Amino acid sequence: MITNERQYRISKAQVAKFRAAIEAPDSSTRTLHPRAQKALREAAQSQLDDLAAEVADYERLRDGQLTAITAESIADLAPALIKARIMRNWTQKELADKLAVAEQQVQRYEATQYKGVSVERLQAVADALKLRVREVITFEPLQKR
Repeated sequence: MITNERQYRISKAQVAKFRAAIEAPDSSTRTLHPRAQKALREAAQSQLDDLAAEVADYERLRDGQLTAITAESIADLAPALIKARIMRNWTQKELADKLAVAEQQVQRYEATQYKGVSVERLQAVADALKLRVREVITFEPLQKR
């Protein structure tokens, strides 16, 4: 997941490099067996597709094309908080200022997907982002033996 403008710029540049490499393979691959050439081309295309999808996801978030995020589990809460910050068009520094912590702290939170962060801190982040979180807890009965 792309979490900031710096990563976005780097990813966009990588997309361009992958496209150029796929369109104009270098001379060192011409000596390879055709199957090897095809495998390299498909691998590069796969990486390009993944990276392009991440760039497009970031752009949709940043440009306000999404208005809601669905978290299917508690584990989905961390990526949802990162997406919400991007949707607000806030930098990590702006969120840090709202939380009264250093920018590096927010960078660490996001780099680790908020791993090890208390529920209270997650709530503080949600509050700072002015999020309305609705929890639905579904009970699935245990199978009888």
